[in-house]
Amino acid sequence: MTIAASPVPALPSRDQRVDFWRGIALAMIFINHIPGNFWEDYTSRNFGFSDAAEVFVFLAGFASAFAYGRLFLAGDRLVASLRAARRAGVLYLVHITLTVAAVAIFSWAALALGEGAMMRNIGLAQFIAMPLETMIGFAGLGHQLGYVNILPMYSVLLLMLPLHLCLVAIGRNVMLAAAVAMWIAAYLWRIDVPAYPLPGGWFFNPFAWQLIFAAGLYCGFRRIEGKPGFPYRAWLFYAALAYVFVSFLTIRLDLWWLWGAYPLPTILTGFDKTYVSIPRLLHILAICYLFANAAPSSPFSRVTRDNVFTMMGRHSLPIFAVGTVLSLAGQVIKHGEAPDFLFDTLLIGGGLFVQVLLARYLDWWQVASKVARPASGLKPARPVPGHSPVPLRLPPRPAPAAAPAENTKPGIA
Repeated sequence: MTIAASPVPALPSRDQRVDFWRGIALAMIFINHIPGNFWEDYTSRNFGFSDAAEVFVFLAGFASAFAYGRLFLAGDRLVASLRAARRAGVLYLVHITLTVAAVAIFSWAALALGEGAMMRNIGLAQFIAMPLETMIGFAGLGHQLGYVNILPMYSVLLLMLPLHLCLVAIGRNVMLAAAVAMWIAAYLWRIDVPAYPLPGGWFFNPFAWQLIFAAGLYCGFRRIEGKPGFPYRAWLFYAALAYVFVSFLTIRLDLWWLWGAYPLPTILTGFDKTYVSIPRLLHILAICYLFANAAPSSPFSRVTRDNVFTMMGRHSLPIFAVGTVLSLAGQVIKHGEAPDFLFDTLLIGGGLFVQVLLARYLDWWQVASKVARPASGLKPARPVPGHSPVPLRLPPRPAPAAAPAENTKPGIA
């Protein structure tokens, strides 16, 4: 790609489908993060090999092409890289906040409800057994609690983004080939970010998940160039449809044994989430291809800006943060309880309602803050009661002497 060497192309209008599907992913993440509820059996992970996390990371890569990639390839490489690094820092702070909230919620539950067993959930047992080492692990991201462990991976992906963009400047295919090579290397040599104080590595291995992110980035740059992110091919569409159907049958009919019938490497026939095995990777790509090429008359092709899921996806980070806190509280409420349609509907519906309200408020605040800002950017001074303003008289300023010719260049004084 040579965007920097040519006029920057006009930015395509915002594709509301990206925010819509990001909102759907956030809703499913919220539901899945309250284990044992009635509705978790109806989220995407029960109908295919991938789940909402893959959708979220793919769309994050797609959006990054617009948020950082266009600026990077237009010549502002340092600014784009610093913006990505700053966003990674924000994600780190949100992650630490959510980790502290998780410890507080479960500690309160153990004290208030007399359920000490709760402190063995979501990886808190290590915090009780080795508090000092675990606190170091929290700060260094080596110890991540369950259900609060996706943001560190996303932070690393943003830190890796300038490398991807440097390769995109050479060619999109070069970037994607390098991402595939890193994914294979991570699997072959078990490359991962080390955990601490426990052995092993991160559950969401960024060296493997960067391939999903890179695939989204690739499609995002195609859209920037005015091309379809997923060009339609009839044979490919039906192949993707067939694969999604096979995935559905595998899960619903418990046909997992078919995938292990041959002595092939795990990356080819396994369903490992840490290293993103091929069945999972192909499933998320097939899902994205199908919905991107949905018929124009389909409701998935006519998503509006006011759709509740679109609103949620438009403010993904605050919605995810609030949804995570609500899901942790939901785990406490559901502790030891069997699935119940009415109770779980109220619990899940109430949590989603709060998130939709937050999204509506954030939409309103964006508009209200712009309207309330004076055109000059300065707030007029308020007169003091009982005092009339006295104009300040200054002596006339002498005319400046003519500057020498060699000092007329802007920025030299």
